[in-house]
Amino acid sequence: MICREILFNRTKNSRLVDICRIAVQAGGYRMAWIGEANADLNKTISVKAMFGDEKSYLQSVTHTWADIPSGSGPTGRAIRSGRSQFDNYYKPDETITMWRVEATRRGYHSCLAIPIHIAGSPITCLTIYSGGAEAWVESERALLEELASDLAYGISALRTAIRSRSQERQIQVSLEQAIVAISRTVEARDPYTAGHEDRVAKLCRRLAAELGLSADQTHGLYLAASIHDLGKIGLPAEILGKPRRLTAPEFEMIKQHPTIAVDILKGIEFPWPIAAIIEQHHERIDGSGYPKGLRAADLLFESRILAVADVVEAMAAHRPYRAALGIEAALKEIQAQRGTTLDSEVVDACVHLFRDCGYDFADIPADAIKVLPSNGA
Repeated sequence: MICREILFNRTKNSRLVDICRIAVQAGGYRMAWIGEANADLNKTISVKAMFGDEKSYLQSVTHTWADIPSGSGPTGRAIRSGRSQFDNYYKPDETITMWRVEATRRGYHSCLAIPIHIAGSPITCLTIYSGGAEAWVESERALLEELASDLAYGISALRTAIRSRSQERQIQVSLEQAIVAISRTVEARDPYTAGHEDRVAKLCRRLAAELGLSADQTHGLYLAASIHDLGKIGLPAEILGKPRRLTAPEFEMIKQHPTIAVDILKGIEFPWPIAAIIEQHHERIDGSGYPKGLRAADLLFESRILAVADVVEAMAAHRPYRAALGIEAALKEIQAQRGTTLDSEVVDACVHLFRDCGYDFADIPADAIKVLPSNGA
């Protein structure tokens, strides 16, 4: 139904106004409003939405669903009884009340009130006013009651969706907090390269923006980069901090850290391909990387960005087995690998960031990294 479509395409208040608008425009009625029963001492009814020729009618009378004379109108009766109520204001046997006087003064000659039942919520009521004394035949009332039923369905579904989004956001926050904790744990085991993952993550974020990734993709890449060396937590600390180049068997052991990371993360359902990005960050577009020897067509673009950022930071900063080589050496290295092992587009974006945009690893201590000369040479 059109009602359900509207409910999911606009804000809640606008949706309620749209229901009133449909009732007035499609049915040719004078005015429609939606009220919600309050659980206060006077059992008042709050106006939630209105459309049509209202002429301050809703402000001219007190709306209540209490079983008293002022609550004897169709809206009050509908809320109390839970059933639709119809009033013809020209029926001679009706008691003259303030709300009836104000209604007829504005040309409202009959009224239909339809309760809207939403589980776990106060009763809401759709009240429609017509300029005719006998406005609604039975079939028309049935259609309007279906409209109210659609409204109840839509509000319930909307509330469920809001709760679901809230829960998803809470879960996402918890996951991101876990990522931060994991990153700190990894760095605690490898203090010599502390800050590496953070610097790589920040560079990835800038590269993603430069390369036109969506905000969601960029965030997922940033989180993956923040823990891309997670697998090192499963390696002996003496190898991670070894002050000389690794032997071939030791390097084979190091090459397992992307696989170890995937094993750790495989039970966690992230809304981004974090495990895959991490697993692929040492792969190369020509198939010469590890752990699976994947080629360009099999690699996520986020992984290609992380690969370049990882190389640049690793070369620019100190390592246990060598002093920092500097950013210029790192840029020359990725340019030498451009199009063979590293993605050309990512390499070009990275060189542009450092040489043309003045990007640097500002959080690296001055004695830990060599920076480009001011002339960019």
